[in-house]
Amino acid sequence: MKLECHCGSVSLELSSSPEEVGECNCSICRRYAALWAYFSPEQVQIVIKEQTVFYSWGDKEVKFHRCNSCGCLTHYVTTEKCSEDILAVNMRMAESEVLSSIAVRKINGASY
Repeated sequence: MKLECHCGSVSLELSSSPEEVGECNCSICRRYAALWAYFSPEQVQIVIKEQTVFYSWGDKEVKFHRCNSCGCLTHYVTTEKCSEDILAVNMRMAESEVLSSIAVRKINGASY
């Protein structure tokens, strides 16, 4: 599965389609309105035509990347401060018909 930001500067190719996406209600995810699919970094190929910019807050365990041209939030990666090696893809970049066939799991990130 291949996903792109609005302008096409950032594309992500997934090794497989996710069985579910996570909708987190933590302070940042609810503002981003992202739907996350979780992978190991080896399962996602990222092609960046123009360097992304990232935002990291709080415990600095995660870097949220967005396209510097169109502003789409594309993915996040965990940093060396996190005990897990995760690359999460914002599935809001998928076509509506693809996204509608994937189950949504609510994540209560606001509770921790």
